Amino acid sequence: MLKVYLVQFDSVKGNKTENLARAKKMILDAKPATGSLILLPEMFATGYVPANLDNAAEDFSSNSADETARTLSEIADATNCIIMGAGITRASHGFYNHISIYNPHEAQESCGYNKMNLFFPEKESFKAGENINLFKLKEIPDQVGNDNKAESVSWTIASFICYDLRFPEIFREATKKGANLITIQAAWPAKRRAHWETLLRARAIENQVYIAAVNAVSENPNQKLPLAGTSLIISPNGDILAEGPSQNEAIISAELDREAEHNYRKSFPVLEGIVPPEFL
Repeated sequence: MLKVYLVQFDSVKGNKTENLARAKKMILDAKPATGSLILLPEMFATGYVPANLDNAAEDFSSNSADETARTLSEIADATNCIIMGAGITRASHGFYNHISIYNPHEAQESCGYNKMNLFFPEKESFKAGENINLFKLKEIPDQVGNDNKAESVSWTIASFICYDLRFPEIFREATKKGANLITIQAAWPAKRRAHWETLLRARAIENQVYIAAVNAVSENPNQKLPLAGTSLIISPNGDILAEGPSQNEAIISAELDREAEHNYRKSFPVLEGIVPPEFL
């Protein structure tokens, strides 16, 4: 089994250092199981689209590059987990809305993704990413007891960001490339919470994949654009395995079963002829 933790977080705009310290404390206090996957929301360190993008943008390539990368690496090392953070990187003539993945005890960013579908406030200053990026994660024996097959259980994970959720073609393309878990890191508004829940379940059902979607939250009800919270972990047949609250910070988790997903795809072969047999 792979355990996934979603860190539903309320970012203080303009205070990166405070946000990083609070996120790190939340995760370490939760004591995640070794070898788990931990997700933080879109732009968690700065809040969604901060006023000064030049000050907010960072280099995520190594843990010595900038503040957020260093914190992600420290969390990965302290927990022995893979962590998926998110932030802003510089591009030629603009910025990228970026996901950064760090493995424990590795100095370099393991994998990254730049948001392909830009939401309206981003279009003036951000550039769209061009590639669907997948990365591999192997379960470790500690997570599955004494099962001798533990080392052979491998996950292929695709990562997307917020507004990407409205574009089903990239989710299908990721599934065709072998994804059996798709993650979404978001700052989704409360006024469109129904869309969030509906689209996430649809992406899981139509692709027969696990979905792990972490959203930011607004604990202060007087914020100009409150965020929806309601982070969700969803099974390949659309069942909700874990759900976060709508108005509070929280960490939710669930265990994902790769064999159960494989058996479900065999018993209800929606993807037959669409996805290569080796990925079913």
